Amino acid sequence: MSPRALKTLRKLKPAEIDELVEQYRAGSSVYQLAKQYGFHRITIGKHLRSRGIDTTAPALTHEQVREAAQLYADGWSCKKIAKNFGTGAETVRERLQQAGVTMRGPHERL
Repeated sequence: MSPRALKTLRKLKPAEIDELVEQYRAGSSVYQLAKQYGFHRITIGKHLRSRGIDTTAPALTHEQVREAAQLYADGWSCKKIAKNFGTGAETVRERLQQAGVTMRGPHERL
């Protein structure tokens, strides 16, 4: 068994957190920032929330749910729909299920 490489823990400096906030407000996602800074997305989210920023993905309006249902019926994945609306894939899945859409299995394609 080969030994695992251990990462050295490091803390973000206040100036780096300021940068995070600025980049997030400019449109970078938590996932993009996590990759850029080499931290987990949850850590990035905690830093943003500590500065009063809500990182919760926006919900879908009724009209967006209808459009999402049509896109899903056309073969789009929840992930692709989520990206289109700027929300999370799980949010899309939940709203589609609430709207009575029958969900495909994980490996089913149209």
